[in-house]
Amino acid sequence: MFDILKDRYGAVMTLDQLAAALSRKPEGLRMALLKPKSEWAHCLNSHKFYVGRRMYFPTEVVAHLFDSGFELQRGGDDEEFSG
Repeated sequence: MFDILKDRYGAVMTLDQLAAALSRKPEGLRMALLKPKSEWAHCLNSHKFYVGRRMYFPTEVVAHLFDSGFELQRGGDDEEFSG
């Protein structure tokens, strides 16, 4: 999964790119990260970094989330990453 994501997005992913990869809206993802209730959100928050005002996430961390099958919660529904 890492090689696929790295080829498509490079070494780091923006919030918009991450939202697209997770099939979420950027604003919804931003809110999920702002008030993390899930383990996947805590994981992404612990690895995010800023360059100026832009938020970035290491592609390797995102690939690990896909590979480990973390669950995404959307409006009470549990969906599992599948990659």
